[in-house]
Amino acid sequence: MAKKDGVNGKGGQFSGTPADRLVRLWRNNDERFGALLDEVLDGNRQGVIEAAVGKLREEESYDFMDEVEAFSETAQSTDEQGDPTLSTLFWLALEVDGRLDEPPSVDTIERALDSAGLLEKASDMRLLPLWLDPEPLSYLEAADRRTLLRRLIDSTEAAEAFVREQDLVASPDDAGVRLVGVVGLVIEEDAEQEGEAMPDPLNLGFTGEGQEMEIDPIEQERIRQSMAAFAEAVGAADPRVKRCEPVGGLNDLLDFTAEGVWPDDVDANFDEVNDFLDIAGNETGDGVLDVTVSEGPDGLQLRAYNSDGVLLDERSFDLSGDRADEALALIKRRCRRVSEG
Repeated sequence: MAKKDGVNGKGGQFSGTPADRLVRLWRNNDERFGALLDEVLDGNRQGVIEAAVGKLREEESYDFMDEVEAFSETAQSTDEQGDPTLSTLFWLALEVDGRLDEPPSVDTIERALDSAGLLEKASDMRLLPLWLDPEPLSYLEAADRRTLLRRLIDSTEAAEAFVREQDLVASPDDAGVRLVGVVGLVIEEDAEQEGEAMPDPLNLGFTGEGQEMEIDPIEQERIRQSMAAFAEAVGAADPRVKRCEPVGGLNDLLDFTAEGVWPDDVDANFDEVNDFLDIAGNETGDGVLDVTVSEGPDGLQLRAYNSDGVLLDERSFDLSGDRADEALALIKRRCRRVSEG
């Protein structure tokens, strides 16, 4: 039987395994890539995505996975009237202090988002009433992200069951200050996205792939004020919440919690320390860094090692006192193991 036109293309131009077709459609910037990727994600076929990555050059694979993972958090659906809608996951990063045996107040968060003007494009939204742990979230593959999205579209109960099955809930008993996440869903009227960036459900000025869009200074100030109003409202309602921030997609949440730098932390924005860790991490095969920290006459001395114990780099930073303590806290968030002495 002759193949029909469609994802395969005429004359078998895009024939082969689903992984072959994903790669070819993506490399050709073919609009049919999205349709095939939808099938793969909704079929929970993570193996197809991994096979596609194996067929790409190393420099291509990062861009490919960024697009796949961003795509996995957005899906078309229909509302109660049968009209087409676009549903997108969004994530909140929160710094909390205290037990998490009580769930986040999703009503409070939703009202704060609404009153701060962050839901201008939403026809509906819902939040999952659970504190989520960023560490296991970092292992949530693209197909699982799509499953979470579909479950949350169905109901918060279905999404909660999935999250608990995946052990993504933060431990309620851990003491001290920590970073956690809350996931939500924004539903919009389906608009044509062809030729445009991924949706920005909370109108935060992100492309959906972790990159900021070019926006004018007036809009930047509106976003800044809206974020500040949102954080103030949530913190006032729940004393455990010291700071909170809408951050976009899951990759944005993971980057945010890894860096641990809040927009108002001007003094905590250790660009040189972050650059040192970034460069050392790029020299590893697995991104794992172990660091020793010591205080010397030149300030804070760092030595970075890979997972095999090989010294990658060392450097001194002119930091002492509280600044050294803040830098050490940042390093501990970013590295597997930190030894002091």
